[in-house]
Amino acid sequence: MISRRSLMLASAVAVVLSAPSAKAADPVKIGLIEPFSGPIAAVGTDLLQQWQFIVADINKRGGVLGGRPLEVVPLDNAMKAERTTQQLKSAIDQNIRIVSQGVGSNHAINIIKFLNKWNSRNPKKAVLYLNNSAITTAFTNRLCSFWHFRFDANVDMKVAGLVTGMKNDPKVKKVYMLNQNYAYGKAFQRAARQLIKARAPNIKVVGDELIVPFGKVQDFTPYIAKIKNSGADTILTGNWGPDLARLVKSAAGAGLDVQFYTIYGGITSSVAGYGPKNGIAVKIKQVTEHHENMDLPEVVQTMSAKYRAETGKSWYSDRYRMLLNMLAMAINKAGSVDPVKIAYALEGMKIDNGPMGVATMRAEDHQILFPLYVSEITPEAKINFIYNKKDFGIGWKTTTTAAVGDVTLPTTCKMKRPKRP
Repeated sequence: MISRRSLMLASAVAVVLSAPSAKAADPVKIGLIEPFSGPIAAVGTDLLQQWQFIVADINKRGGVLGGRPLEVVPLDNAMKAERTTQQLKSAIDQNIRIVSQGVGSNHAINIIKFLNKWNSRNPKKAVLYLNNSAITTAFTNRLCSFWHFRFDANVDMKVAGLVTGMKNDPKVKKVYMLNQNYAYGKAFQRAARQLIKARAPNIKVVGDELIVPFGKVQDFTPYIAKIKNSGADTILTGNWGPDLARLVKSAAGAGLDVQFYTIYGGITSSVAGYGPKNGIAVKIKQVTEHHENMDLPEVVQTMSAKYRAETGKSWYSDRYRMLLNMLAMAINKAGSVDPVKIAYALEGMKIDNGPMGVATMRAEDHQILFPLYVSEITPEAKINFIYNKKDFGIGWKTTTTAAVGDVTLPTTCKMKRPKRP
């Protein structure tokens, strides 16, 4: 007969034995601070959908640390600076130690500055920031931070790719620049001025303007008139979202005989915004780490095909897959979810199945390095662009390859690091 004391002892032992496995199953949460409402909501919701898809794949393969799943926690900033800070504080209150953001460099700088102060004052509650798309170059130069890692090419790198493309394009002789008037747009403008002069001095800049960003400009007719009068054959722009869609539609509608060189011309919601007819009319080009019609690694092809089948959307940002998989690798390498240990594990990390081969997280400034590709819209693509299950009848084809060496630029970063655990 089993005594009551024996039963109590057995129950206590069971609780102790089960505790580690229960803890092991606790999710590792990633706070995703993006606009899920407001005028840029489509960009944020598309991003979230792709992240959830990638995380589900990682979790099916065992998650991290022997079985802990990753979990994306969406935090809506509605594209408002004060909301970004509020959501960052909310993440900290929820004991979320890893956050990501990318839509809007003005939001990114707020996160970097906030975490620099927070982490210095609260080292035991430090938070790591994984930048998925905010590309202002200063973030991995004079504003570099141990707590910040960028998984997208910065503005200077992307403009270097575009300038390489324009230099190889005999149709480009006169360029009109039009960019958004905030940190990112100004960084694009500055990089383009410098790189055109240094790498393509035969190209003449015949216009250079900044516009009020984030959908404030409803009518681009006055800008189209100035571009036409300038004699430009090419528009070079970092515009994105409605600012790009409206500009493309206005140029195409006016019959402007130009081509567009862009950073964000291929964002899924943007293509849906300006439409294939207008995109073809202005011969829109983009610079990215990949596109669906490239000879991609098998893992990227598989993810892309599965995502298309499940969501009815094209696989646009393979860097999200790279970010989340490198995070999982770093957590396992560190054997911990401590942000300091993860950060040191990420420094210098290489991933051999990047969008087009090896990608490296440069330890010096926490900037990802990989080749870039300029591609143009075409109605003759093997794999067509789709969005919300609609086939747009167009895709992308590569026009220029910018090797890692072409887009890897020096950094001015002088990083202060905490003591290695």
